[in-house]
Amino acid sequence: MATPLIKIDKVSVVYDKGRPSEMVALKGISLEIYPEEYIIFFGPSGCGKSTLLYTIAGLEVPDSGRIIVDGRDLAGLSKSDFVAYHRSRMGMVFQAFYLISSLSVLDNVILPQMFLQERAVKRKERGTKVLERFEIANLANRLPTELSGGQQQRVAICRAVINDPPMLFADEPVGNLDSRSAEKVMDLLYELNTRDKKTVILVTHDSRYLHYAHRVFYMKDGELVREVTNPERTQVREEKVQPFVAHALAEFARFYPHLDEGDLKAKFLSHYLMGIKDEEVQERLERFIRKRVSGQINRADFILSLNKPFAEGGVGLYEQTTLRLVDEADKIVDESKFVHEKFEHFPEKYDTLASGLDNVRNSLLSDYEGSLTPEELDRFDTIIKARLEGSIDHKQFRELLNKSWKEGGLGLHHQTAEKFSTRLELMLIDYPKEVAVAAPGDRS
Repeated sequence: MATPLIKIDKVSVVYDKGRPSEMVALKGISLEIYPEEYIIFFGPSGCGKSTLLYTIAGLEVPDSGRIIVDGRDLAGLSKSDFVAYHRSRMGMVFQAFYLISSLSVLDNVILPQMFLQERAVKRKERGTKVLERFEIANLANRLPTELSGGQQQRVAICRAVINDPPMLFADEPVGNLDSRSAEKVMDLLYELNTRDKKTVILVTHDSRYLHYAHRVFYMKDGELVREVTNPERTQVREEKVQPFVAHALAEFARFYPHLDEGDLKAKFLSHYLMGIKDEEVQERLERFIRKRVSGQINRADFILSLNKPFAEGGVGLYEQTTLRLVDEADKIVDESKFVHEKFEHFPEKYDTLASGLDNVRNSLLSDYEGSLTPEELDRFDTIIKARLEGSIDHKQFRELLNKSWKEGGLGLHHQTAEKFSTRLELMLIDYPKEVAVAAPGDRS
């Protein structure tokens, strides 16, 4: 198993501590980054993503917590060790370029080599090769003021990699560029990750660039709100399938990067319940679902809101559709509460596990029109247990349900397997604790 290159453990940063202007920039952030990963910290302005990047780079000192790079705690480095870290272990790319206007492009690029006491001839040879590789050698003798924004950022990247560091940090590197120049810069960073095997950590608020990363860490108000793995990139670390975690929700989040956790859960549940094509109707339904699952409205008001005509502020559903949807939503929240209360920790006693599996299995089969033999039910329980304990993820769960009996599966139709998989993911979502859903006929 790969060892983390960077380990961030409960890191907090507070600005103007003890003053009226005090602001908590980071709140107990913990995460791990592995060698050769491309990581993005994503979120709105002021969410703490740049502060997090600067703490890893050693440009910001955390008020609490630890940052461990290459097995060494940054807080324990001597001044000379810190200098070596900045010179040879990391390269930094900023939004504002920070090129020295009085120096030529080549001299800007080779400047970090001077601190390694490399001979002038060698410095220029290496700098020229880097410029040639990134197709800007023709700009070597120009001044930064004679370049476009995209060209200046490419020069800044050349400067960042001139000492061949294993890590490259980029803070909104395309924030000042036009779309064409931005794409070139982003492709360049991607190449440094895929071809040169550099660990790239990038900060952005633009969702168009999330597909470059292996993993995206979503941030809000100084907190890490979710982590999303990109299935389109082969992961360089061993995947850890966590027990009782709705992986499909995180996958769903890739398509709605700007939604907060509550809105995301409401949209996921709404898509499952209705799959409405009209976006305005869909958004209004999601709004009412979020109010219901967060306990802001009771069952009666939820029904009234869904029945009321759209022009009057409701969703405009037929009464029969509304009752079906409300019952289904309440049932899903009930099931989720059961799972998270029953299995706060994976049960050690077989009886506890068996009763929990019975409940989950029966919930999945409640609307199933087919029938399963005792042997099939036993295998179904085994597959459910594997999903709950994190031995398999939601895709593997779905595949096992669809596989033939001889292949170790259950032999269900692919649509049934998909339905069961989605339903279990909905049960694994941890809805707000204040939601209180009573039994049918006696609900608040």
